[in-house]
Amino acid sequence: MCKSMVGYFLYGKQLPSWDLEMQVFCDVVRHHTKQLFLESSDKTIEDIDFDKLHEGYAARPMPPTKLSIDVGVYCAHNITVSDCNLDPDWISGIGIAEVPLRSLIEQDTSASRQIYGELLASWSACAVHGIHRNSHDRALEMRPLADNEKIVLCLHGGSYVMGGPSSHREVLGKMTESSKLRSFIIDYRLAPKHPFPAQLHDAFIAFQYLVNQGFKSHNIVLAGDSAGGHLCVDLVLLLRHIAKTTLRQMTPAGVILLSPLPGMHMHGASLHKNAVYDYLWPTPIEWPTSPIRLFYKPGQKYDDEYRKEICDPLLTPVLGDLSEFPPTIIQSGSSEILIDDIRELYVKLKLDNPEHGWIRWEEYPEM
Repeated sequence: MCKSMVGYFLYGKQLPSWDLEMQVFCDVVRHHTKQLFLESSDKTIEDIDFDKLHEGYAARPMPPTKLSIDVGVYCAHNITVSDCNLDPDWISGIGIAEVPLRSLIEQDTSASRQIYGELLASWSACAVHGIHRNSHDRALEMRPLADNEKIVLCLHGGSYVMGGPSSHREVLGKMTESSKLRSFIIDYRLAPKHPFPAQLHDAFIAFQYLVNQGFKSHNIVLAGDSAGGHLCVDLVLLLRHIAKTTLRQMTPAGVILLSPLPGMHMHGASLHKNAVYDYLWPTPIEWPTSPIRLFYKPGQKYDDEYRKEICDPLLTPVLGDLSEFPPTIIQSGSSEILIDDIRELYVKLKLDNPEHGWIRWEEYPEM
């Protein structure tokens, strides 16, 4: 922190609009992320204890945030997985995720598992339904408050190895306050102990849970930041596949992507050009301990087969078919390491959905 402050006063701002707080924050968090994903090599991959790595991330969670009582209230809701599980017949032909998804579905049929979640209701969302602060219990019931109530299903970020409802209460509170919609965030399973597609499986279960509670699929808005944005795109692709297989209506109301992880196969120049600005550090994919390698088949070497597999549309959506996508807004900053690949994702969404103009992108300078 001292080094960052000295640099600010001696050499000036890294970007014209940055103040001291912004510069120190980015420098400190960047240093922290470097410590999270330590240098490693495929030559010694057999010596890496991935269970110990998982325990380490669990011991250093993202800092919890608070939902101000001035914004709204929240409460816990647990999902009983057996009530919402995937039908194996629905995922035939889904691609690289089919075999591991079938295994996860089978595991859930023989074990009792729950997914923790939190329902958030801002006072602005309560007011839409005539609910007052001093009698807000109805706002925390997991059922529609009106026939066509929309709700936000939030999938948190954290490089797929950390994060959860507690780390996102504050930002989600702001979202539900401005949108006047209630929101539901889940504590999906994390890598490397639970690699792809465990997160996608949990995301579908959460979506089906909301449907089972009475919310219509076309009234569910998906929202995610970073890895959660990638998970939102994956969930749309899975729902589209299931809809075609079952002839059911599964399309969400819309998608909100906040600085989304575009995919596993990234090549934009901004990965290195913006590394001096972004608080995230571009960990090389060649490292077995990089977030991507921890998320997809931890312990497997980065060989030709691995390179081919991470080009699957569920891992790198821009390389697949993104047609029939619901209305989508992407928000990102021009100084992010992933900005070039995020732009590519936006262009792909626009090209594959020419029939409507509801694919929007907002880029914020020097962020």
